[in-house]
Amino acid sequence: MLIVNIVLAVLLSWIVPYLVGNGFCEVLKIKKTVPKLYVMGLIAIWAFCQFITVPLVLLKASFLTVVILLSAWILILCGYGIYRNHFPSFIKGRGKSREQKIVVLITGILITFFLVAAFFGQHMDADDSRFVVNAVDIVRTNKMFLTDPNTGSEITTWLGELGKDVTAPWAVYLAYCGKVMGLSPAVIAHTILPAALLGAVLGVWWMLSEEFFGAELVHQCVFVDVLMFLYVYGYFSLYSSETFTMVRIWQGKAVIAGLGVPAMFLICIWIYRYGQKSAYACMLFLNFALCLMSGMGVIIGALLLGVFGFLYGIFKRNWRITMCLWGMVIPNVIYYGIYSIIKQGL
Repeated sequence: MLIVNIVLAVLLSWIVPYLVGNGFCEVLKIKKTVPKLYVMGLIAIWAFCQFITVPLVLLKASFLTVVILLSAWILILCGYGIYRNHFPSFIKGRGKSREQKIVVLITGILITFFLVAAFFGQHMDADDSRFVVNAVDIVRTNKMFLTDPNTGSEITTWLGELGKDVTAPWAVYLAYCGKVMGLSPAVIAHTILPAALLGAVLGVWWMLSEEFFGAELVHQCVFVDVLMFLYVYGYFSLYSSETFTMVRIWQGKAVIAGLGVPAMFLICIWIYRYGQKSAYACMLFLNFALCLMSGMGVIIGALLLGVFGFLYGIFKRNWRITMCLWGMVIPNVIYYGIYSIIKQGL
């Protein structure tokens, strides 16, 4: 049974996001690469999870409803991508020079070291008593955020820190992973999920390198290598972005620091340089994903969209696009308003 659970974990952590990303990119007519499919697949899953979970939490619906709806969304995108059967090739650029082969080999070794170091260095702290305990309680009770994480007793309204989780239900995503994989969310949070999320972080770095250096494979590899060194040796504080990314990546706020913000800068580049409609859709989905991760994501997503929209209007002299970007902040305003109402106990 454990072997089946491990196979499911690998399938749902790595293969399914890739397939979802293929369907997502196919719908939006986005040029595909392997890193892009994986990262966009995760973003599509997180965005839909946020979109359906917040109203269901407010309605005090069962967790099983989220499982059914999110699974249906995943199956639809996977099925559409497979039906279209347009996958990028994993093997590209045969006939590389000796220099390129050496750099790629070194990068592969460093990535392995990076993932292994992060896997064995996962940090456990007081946040486990919120995110992990909430996720475990959601699976156990089939209710979302209606259990006091300190006492385990049932509650009828959202108190204290739970008020933040209503509009940023990252624990529901952890619970969903645990439910479909057949493993405890605690196990997933500290073993399986970090590897999957760090893979997505590397994917974002690689896509950024493509924007900075084009098709210069050696320059791209060196860029990713330098970033890995900076992160591995950036453990100067428990609260630094490097530490969050390496050893606390399973926490929602760490996903924002390590993946969400770099991905938003990447999509800003796509919008500014190419102006494709698909990039705006990616930005909207990413904004929803940031809101899922943490209450911080609600604020950070709004700030970045607001500043980027303003700068776009100045440099491109296209205030219509600026208004479009600012319009994406509406969900953030709604979520912040809901949290304020809950905080006031209304």
